[in-house]
Amino acid sequence: MKDLVKKFGEFTTEEIRRKPRRARKILIGAFRGFGVVTRYAGNKEDLPARKYLMYLCNEAMAGPLAHPDGTVIVSIFTPCEFLQAMGLKPVFPEGLGCYMTASACENVFLEKAEECGVPETLCSYHKMLIGMAETGVLPKPACIVNTSMACDANQLSFRYLAEYFHVPHFLLDVPTGCSKTNVDYMASQLHDMVDFLQETTGRYMDPEKLAGIMNRAAETIGNYRKILALKAVKHEKTKITYHMLDIFATHVLLGSEEVLQYTERMIRDLKKLPESTPGVRIMWVHTMPYWQKSVADIFNYNDKIEVVSCDMIYDGFTELDPAKPYESLSRQMLKNHFNGSGQRRIDRVLEYSRKMNIDGILYFCHWGCKQTLGCGPMAKAAFEQAGFPTLTLDGDGCDSRNIQEGQMVTRIGAFIEQLEALK
Repeated sequence: MKDLVKKFGEFTTEEIRRKPRRARKILIGAFRGFGVVTRYAGNKEDLPARKYLMYLCNEAMAGPLAHPDGTVIVSIFTPCEFLQAMGLKPVFPEGLGCYMTASACENVFLEKAEECGVPETLCSYHKMLIGMAETGVLPKPACIVNTSMACDANQLSFRYLAEYFHVPHFLLDVPTGCSKTNVDYMASQLHDMVDFLQETTGRYMDPEKLAGIMNRAAETIGNYRKILALKAVKHEKTKITYHMLDIFATHVLLGSEEVLQYTERMIRDLKKLPESTPGVRIMWVHTMPYWQKSVADIFNYNDKIEVVSCDMIYDGFTELDPAKPYESLSRQMLKNHFNGSGQRRIDRVLEYSRKMNIDGILYFCHWGCKQTLGCGPMAKAAFEQAGFPTLTLDGDGCDSRNIQEGQMVTRIGAFIEQLEALK
């Protein structure tokens, strides 16, 4: 499989250099094809619900590339429920970055961005997004909407792309703290965002449709809480890729009928597993280099080691009131554990690590993510003081040029041995 992906990447890279529009069609076909194959003939060890999620996420990547006129480039924390109510499709840097790297054609985009003056120190996901635009593979979107939350790369890449494509750009300024003043401030901005989207795209935001989406979003979050509760007492033999796909489901696809169906299926599938938590149980913090074979070989389908969850899945778990969508989604952003001080994130990771019977925490420092890198020493100290051995691991979520493979494998191996000895 690895050789096939490598050959696909080499072929697609040449097409990107020669005929970017054709390369885009190749990628669209590959994403859709792989999604269908996985759904109906994927690995027998994967739960059926997981295969369905792979299909959904592949379509979520292919659709915006195929129909850019109804596409909005967003940051991962943008409340996309409003986009769904208007029939608009979101595309976000982390999703594109992961898929391009998994397709083995990421280098051409990263190199193009650097040729255009983008610094090497910029987050690789955002650098990839710029490179995709500059090569002509990323089509012109209808507009761009992003938040000020967490990632400072947001302020560079989205503004750059708005100027490059000559499209309207809307920024949601997210303050810290969930006071009534801040909720009202955010709700006002969300009303302005809807007006902006309607004016820019010519689409109408149907309040009744939004109410249905909000109901599904609330139910989906409730189902995810049940999923994590089940995973606290179950061992799911799977691959780490699916944790990254869960990030799609709890962010840009939240509120869709398909994601709600996925969570319902996931609950049913997990209930069928025996109650057992053998081996080492790890909580992963931040993004995952799931495409990196040496790392995947350690964790994927392993009876003795399980990455139980990732903190990017449960960052926005708040109660939603479908009758008050603007206020509810404002609170969701303000209470997100990525918003504000690093202590909020630390506290949430500890909360779920205790709930899910975690043995140790792997804190992944993705290249260019200043918030995660800066919080690393404080997080490690807090986790270990709370009784959770912690490995701080430097790496890159989507740039295969920027990894120290041997060192990463050695350190992960030693960490697992430590956890096994303590169990």
